[in-house]
Amino acid sequence: MLKLDPLSAEPFWLDILPGVRVRFRPVSVAAMLTARAAAADTLKPGGAQAMAEAGAAFTRSLTLSGILAWEGIGDAAGKPVDPGETTILQLLDLWPAFEAIDRLYAGPALMRLDEKNV
Repeated sequence: MLKLDPLSAEPFWLDILPGVRVRFRPVSVAAMLTARAAAADTLKPGGAQAMAEAGAAFTRSLTLSGILAWEGIGDAAGKPVDPGETTILQLLDLWPAFEAIDRLYAGPALMRLDEKNV
């Protein structure tokens, strides 16, 4: 049975690394479609490499549209920086941060329908 349980529209915090937490907006249909398009743009003949790039593009797109705020992130001098396209992409260039966001934010967005409608 399809359960029409309303999803929360409230932003939420995720602890992605020790001392680093990020406030995300819930993944919307528009954000999911944009992320799918970003992933599809990278899929060209190329096998596993293209699939990996598509997955990264999907997570980057969701993250760019999803981050509202963060704590514990600063520039090279340790001065706090605000999230913006450049700083978010810098964060995603760090494997531990990318992996945590992919696991805690992007992955659950993909699995939500399956989990709620078993």
